[in-house]
Amino acid sequence: MDEPLKTRETVIGDIRAVNFWFRCEEELVPGVAYLPAGADERMPMVQIQHPGMGSKEDYWVSEVGQRWAKRGWVCVGLDAPLHGEREGHDPMALFRDPGRYEAIRAQFATEVERMLELLPGVLPIDTERLGYVGYSLGSMIGLAAVARSGRFRAAAFCLVGEGGLAGSATGPGSDAAKLGGVAVRVVGKTDDELIPRERTEALFAAIPGEKDLQWLPGGHFEIGPDVVRLAEEWMTAKL
Repeated sequence: MDEPLKTRETVIGDIRAVNFWFRCEEELVPGVAYLPAGADERMPMVQIQHPGMGSKEDYWVSEVGQRWAKRGWVCVGLDAPLHGEREGHDPMALFRDPGRYEAIRAQFATEVERMLELLPGVLPIDTERLGYVGYSLGSMIGLAAVARSGRFRAAAFCLVGEGGLAGSATGPGSDAAKLGGVAVRVVGKTDDELIPRERTEALFAAIPGEKDLQWLPGGHFEIGPDVVRLAEEWMTAKL
């Protein structure tokens, strides 16, 4: 049986930082949340998911999360499977065995859902205003998590395309086709050496409902302020 959420809190200036841990299907899942110190009214929650080889301690989660928290958001991040403080830490293992891709997507989707069940019990989260921002790996596994949850209002999937760890954009197993109730922004890079433009465009075409596609110059590993800005603009407009 899953254990309750465990937390450890610190205050960083005017930001409350909450490290948390919960068990999901026998594995310990570590996460972090940033929110305005002293705030008790329910706020939108934005999950920020790190790229491959990274963790919840990365700039995109830690520093960006603290900055966005000043907007009045609860910003959270999880260590993806095999990343950060996760058991059996081995980030490259995700990409060495394509046969496990669906299992990884399903695992992360279950973990996100469990987090959404537990976290509003200890933090002032408005569960009607949930957003998701993913970068590279964070988008690849986040597509399934957002689509299968049915709780998110908005998502920004950055540096991602159909196939591989993200799964097929079409067909009966498509997670993209289940995003009709989510306002989705897809952000691509014009010179992405890992995700060909046509794969990003195919993913975008398969998403129903409200959506837009933004292109930025640069390669896959150039996740800079321009990418963060487009994600932040979308969350601000849609939450």
